[in-house]
Amino acid sequence: MNSSYNNKVDFGDIISTITFMNNPQKIVECGILEGYSLSKFIKSSSSNTSIDAYDIFDKFNGNHTIKDKIMKQFAPYQNVTIKYGDFYDIFKNYPDKSIDILHIDIANNGDVYEYMFKNYVNKVKDDGIILMEGGSENRDNIEWMIKYNKPKIQPILDKWSKVYNIKTIGDIPSITLIKNK
Repeated sequence: MNSSYNNKVDFGDIISTITFMNNPQKIVECGILEGYSLSKFIKSSSSNTSIDAYDIFDKFNGNHTIKDKIMKQFAPYQNVTIKYGDFYDIFKNYPDKSIDILHIDIANNGDVYEYMFKNYVNKVKDDGIILMEGGSENRDNIEWMIKYNKPKIQPILDKWSKVYNIKTIGDIPSITLIKNK
């Protein structure tokens, strides 16, 4: 069908739009890499928004020497805190219902999604939103997921779709939005 809306998905625009529309007080990001999504959160939120960004930096294969660059890049933003943090422990730092937007992009696979559902969803406010990289069928079948025999994301989304509103946008890498029903 012809439409002016037919074009490639810009995942940065999705992150920016969700941030703008939700006017968050607290954003938590797990996985910084080079800071693309973090910069979108900063530009689309107010200076009163507290943003906590975590990464394992040089402990992640292929992410060596990035920490100093990231720290310098985001130093001017007083509302942004960048810390070393392992996704499997970060949730312990937050009381229930304290996060407006949670973003997880840490080489996601089915196990990461399942862990998020079991440990993070209660940390997000009732009207909050969770953004996660991945979720499409093609993303489940990319080379590294197959090579390392990583569990697929789609079965986990199917399982939890009875409890949460879940929408996956795009093909590769895709982004999955999760909200309370």
